[in-house]
Amino acid sequence: MRLTYWPLVVIVLLAFAGCSSLKSENEKLKEEIVDVSAENEKLRKELNALKSENSKMHMRVAQLHMEIAALYQEIQNMQKDLDAFKAQLKGGDRKNKKS
Repeated sequence: MRLTYWPLVVIVLLAFAGCSSLKSENEKLKEEIVDVSAENEKLRKELNALKSENSKMHMRVAQLHMEIAALYQEIQNMQKDLDAFKAQLKGGDRKNKKS
């Protein structure tokens, strides 16, 4: 009768060893999931920070574009004034030559 229980005892011991191995593997996977979740959260925060910075940069670019447009308009006005001044000088030179 002892011989019939021997294979059953071996099977039970192997089953416990297998379950122990599965529990260990399960714990490792849980730790990896926690690590991945923490890294994911860190990356999410970095992404939000980059999105915010990108938004600020877009606003700054728009502001610079408006400043450039204003400067361009000022340059055009100065060019018109310069052209008018040159025309006055030429008109004055012609009067002086006739005199």
